[in-house]
Amino acid sequence: MIENKEIYIHIGYPKTATTTLQNHLFSNHSQIEYMRSESKNLSFIRDVFFARENSIKRNVNNIENELNQFILKDRNKYVYSEESLTSFSMFYRFEPNPYVWTVEPNSIARKINSAFKETEVFDEVKIVVTIRRKDAMLKSMYTQVYNYVFKKLKETNTFAKFLKYAIDDNSDGFIVDALHYNDVIKEYEKLFGKDNICVLVFEELKKDKENYIKKLCEFTEINYKEALDLIGENKTNSRSSNNGYKSDERNLIELLSYYKNKYLGSKSLGLTNSWIYIFLKKIYITGKVLKDININDHYDKKLNDIFSKGNKKLSERYKLNLEKYGYYYD
Repeated sequence: MIENKEIYIHIGYPKTATTTLQNHLFSNHSQIEYMRSESKNLSFIRDVFFARENSIKRNVNNIENELNQFILKDRNKYVYSEESLTSFSMFYRFEPNPYVWTVEPNSIARKINSAFKETEVFDEVKIVVTIRRKDAMLKSMYTQVYNYVFKKLKETNTFAKFLKYAIDDNSDGFIVDALHYNDVIKEYEKLFGKDNICVLVFEELKKDKENYIKKLCEFTEINYKEALDLIGENKTNSRSSNNGYKSDERNLIELLSYYKNKYLGSKSLGLTNSWIYIFLKKIYITGKVLKDININDHYDKKLNDIFSKGNKKLSERYKLNLEKYGYYYD
């Protein structure tokens, strides 16, 4: 068996070409054993999102047994990629008022440490973080789950209301909290060490793909030419266009469930295992283009006040040149 087994955990952020990396690079590169696919996935990741930190620590033996099932005799390089490990709380909002339950991003970092590092299955645990400008992230995030969540709630059914709710009205601060890249990454530095963290900038992938891939390959020590060929011109889940931002698509079951819950409540119709249910679940309704996805001067200044100092510290620490790419910067 090969010694010095190492795992690279790509923790997100979402909307930073994560699906492109997952579908085209991580799952296909000859030097990588990818641990997130239909046939191979880690069931304990759900606990990383939802369980208490002490519960993860008590369950280390079971986690170690599951991880060992993925270890191959001829492989030493493993990748796990989950785009929302940094920011799950940004997306899944069901009842924003009056009750908010938040998955705190630094707590997830500590649970990742317990699950992957304290189990000692891997000799090295390294972290890949992909980030994006906050203004673009907020726009793309809003439209991705517009139909699933934000459209249904009076506090967030327009982008203007969403900004007011996220920045002014919500004391929990779950959205802006996840977007404090510097604070989140500092927690990973404390747990895994700065030398074991790679921060990549989405805007660099768009403007200088070769250099972006080179940085990723140097950190993960995989073949650059193969990685570049695998990425090619692939681009997955793009939401913005000249016409506006495209909202999320839904299958017919999701659409009908919304109206059933609205008018009939939680009463079950008993269709879950029927052929009708299976058939309707395969039919998707394309999302519409949302045109009023703009950040006015008032909120642009507020976002700058919130994030600029942290962006500058992060940029200087990892030599990211975030000011060049239009990040809020002080």
